[in-house]
Amino acid sequence: MIKGNQVYRVLDVNFNRLREGLRVVEDYCRLVCDDEQALRIKDMRHRLRRLPDEKSVLCTLAARQVESDIGRRTFTDSEADRGDWRELVQANLKRAQEAARVIEECSKLIDQPGLSREIKALRFELYDLEKDIIGSRHVRIREWFALDNKKAAALYLVADENFYRGSDLLGDLRAILKAGIDLLQWRQKSGSDSSFLERAQAVRDLCREFKTPFVVNDRPDIALLVEADALHLGQDDLPIAAARALVGEQMPIGRSTHSLAQARAAAASGADYIGFGPIFKTPSKAKPDPEVGIAGLVEMLPQVSVPVVAIGGLDEDNLAAVAATGVAGVAVIRALLQTPSPAAKVGQLRKLTVFK
Repeated sequence: MIKGNQVYRVLDVNFNRLREGLRVVEDYCRLVCDDEQALRIKDMRHRLRRLPDEKSVLCTLAARQVESDIGRRTFTDSEADRGDWRELVQANLKRAQEAARVIEECSKLIDQPGLSREIKALRFELYDLEKDIIGSRHVRIREWFALDNKKAAALYLVADENFYRGSDLLGDLRAILKAGIDLLQWRQKSGSDSSFLERAQAVRDLCREFKTPFVVNDRPDIALLVEADALHLGQDDLPIAAARALVGEQMPIGRSTHSLAQARAAAASGADYIGFGPIFKTPSKAKPDPEVGIAGLVEMLPQVSVPVVAIGGLDEDNLAAVAATGVAGVAVIRALLQTPSPAAKVGQLRKLTVFK
């Protein structure tokens, strides 16, 4: 068997890579997302620490050559720029997976089949971890609301046929999606279940065509049947925990709130984002809650830890002032559904959502 210093040097470098990659991902899960995946990664790191025997640890340390390592003098363009947290996390997961493969193979050169076997098992855990983290609702919420590169409030359309004044809703929704909104929620307060399902499927198909997150209002069953990207619940709908039991861990759930107390309660109960309003007077509900105003929005924002979407009476006259609060998103209904040219209005509204 090969027992040269070079093998231990390779093992040393890759054990370091593996630990470092895991630590970056652990801190992301723990400190950015408050995700319990951090505990899973911490356990992996502790198991990794126990895998090499004492001799291997001493040999890898003895083989370390920091000053002469040409790797310390290289820094690629891709290393210098990570576009967002998702890209950073995925790069470090790949780094950990690659390091695990190197350790697995090189362990065979120093007659360490047990180490090779254990590292192989850990490598497959890393593949599962990547799927669970990159596909998690926490990562998608951060992407949808651009939380890692915040320059504007996300433009969120609540599509409700009761407030549509045109003649071709699906055609206008296609135009709106093509013009570039960030999220679309289908809200249907009347009609049969089969009608809700049929319309939700049609709108979901449009959203998939334009890669826009699709949200179903009120109905966990419909959200599951049409494979919606998220579910949104009102104050009188199921508790978050009950809805979570139905839709699973991966589907984000939003909650409508109308006061500071409700916003705090929604965040504490596990809502992935909250709608807050009505900010201004709105005819979009038969019995609207009292207006909270921009002052109420500003008071609430620092007191919850989840993204907030302002809603209620938002249009071109007040959207800029609401976006200026730093809110994660702004929801509109009539401002798009009751305009003669929805696509053109999207561009106008988008300009107003940019932070000054």
